Amino acid sequence: MTIIDFLIKNYILFIMLVGMFIITLFDVYLDRSMIIKLRVVLGLIFALSVFNELETYTGSLEHFVYWRLPLSVICYTLRPTIIMMLFFIVRPKISKLIVLPAVLNFLVSSTAFFSGIAFSFETEINHFVRGPLGYTPYIITVIYIMTLYFITIRTLTTSISEEGIVILFIALTATFSAVLAYQDHSEVVDLTYSTDVLLYYMYLYAQYTKRDQLTPVFNRQTMNSDLKRHPENITGIISIDMNDLKWLNDNKGHKEGDKALKTITGCFCSAVTKKERIYRIGGDEFIIICKDRSEEEIKKLVEDISLSVSDTGYSCACGYSFGKNIDEMLKESDELMYKDKARIKEELKAKGIVHLRNSI
Repeated sequence: MTIIDFLIKNYILFIMLVGMFIITLFDVYLDRSMIIKLRVVLGLIFALSVFNELETYTGSLEHFVYWRLPLSVICYTLRPTIIMMLFFIVRPKISKLIVLPAVLNFLVSSTAFFSGIAFSFETEINHFVRGPLGYTPYIITVIYIMTLYFITIRTLTTSISEEGIVILFIALTATFSAVLAYQDHSEVVDLTYSTDVLLYYMYLYAQYTKRDQLTPVFNRQTMNSDLKRHPENITGIISIDMNDLKWLNDNKGHKEGDKALKTITGCFCSAVTKKERIYRIGGDEFIIICKDRSEEEIKKLVEDISLSVSDTGYSCACGYSFGKNIDEMLKESDELMYKDKARIKEELKAKGIVHLRNSI
């Protein structure tokens, strides 16, 4: 097989790999570590396709050539390694112990250099012979896939989320690719891996377009969309407005204002559960949508947020509405928030304080 034949055979795979690499060059959303992980996986997939093709070629020869041995070891090692790397993409904070099965697989595969316990070759006829531990790569792959299913189940049992569905799809395709790898359909396996990486990248990119660029919460467009999805489950809405953000920006600079916004949204995120979503809908305005929560729970959440924010030295006005239709709750929570804002200003005036930050 010539290089041209190889490129034609793997044309779609290479387009995806090169295209993904080019996209990562201009990405402005993902952090540097995630970009590096994506590029590593893309490189491993490319390496697997090249080495697998070379191994297939050496296996087609009449006589055994030594290079078939290291090529086989590399191919045995790479497939479970690529699945292992997927964990660091879908779960960046996963324990480093996840690498141990891949390391074990590498050690077992490497025994082919001096033993037939994993595999060997009948050099006279260039025939591959699987040893007692020859199925180790497949077993390790199954272990990784089952772990991926476990992560998926945990994600979906908490809530039916987009991420859980995407990870489930990746787990399913990884399962099918493991079956295909066992049946020597390696070109389909490589394409499946690259498709999974592309899919998760697209998911991550979509998530970033849903979020506020400064803070870790969602943006107004996402809120408008979420309000239309299952409105019957929305039992309450909380409106929040940060006090004195304009004063901070004008007197301390926008850097200090940005710091304040990040600080108070950190308080919001620490207080909410899976049943609430936070949105930044303006410069200093936020909305929290509460699903399947009682009025007592929502009131307690507002109190927790106010207390948590006050501990940072900042202040915010809050108002909530419960048990009405969406439009009514948005209007009422907003009105109550402005009443709370007026109350806070009156209390500060009574103490002779014009701006809250002057008291710190």
